[in-house]
Amino acid sequence: MNFINSTTRWIGSSLLVVIITLCGLAAHAAPDEQVPFTATATAVITGVTKLPGGITQVNFNTSGKANHLGDFTGPLTRIQDNQGNFGSTAVIVGANGKDSIFFSVSGRFERSKDKCVATSTGTYTVTGGAGAFENATGSGTISTQFDLCAGTATGTYTGTISKPNSN
Repeated sequence: MNFINSTTRWIGSSLLVVIITLCGLAAHAAPDEQVPFTATATAVITGVTKLPGGITQVNFNTSGKANHLGDFTGPLTRIQDNQGNFGSTAVIVGANGKDSIFFSVSGRFERSKDKCVATSTGTYTVTGGAGAFENATGSGTISTQFDLCAGTATGTYTGTISKPNSN
């Protein structure tokens, strides 16, 4: 009988330790704290490639300022169709060269009556990062205005991002 009581106590104690451990791990697996995010940027078109099917690839070099990151630079590649749809990928790298944020963007664009001006709006998703933004998440909206004649653009990202260093 002592053997059964000892075994039962040992199994009960072991089970309690496992439950406490799992609860502790679940607390660490809680979703990232999201904080407000705003980035403003200027971009210079560095290349335009016409692709089959009415698709155009536009490459940019960007620079700007983002809260939680500070001054940044980075590449952006945009693929757009003839119906006003676009998708982009971008990486912005902080001035320290260690912190960066990765984005995926989609939306719509339209040209104005002025042949030089186009605007776009859409949504962004933070798909990761490096340094203080490793495994970053977040989302929001974008708004951009292009001067096609000058080959430049200005834009703003507004939304949320996971708190830096929280991952």
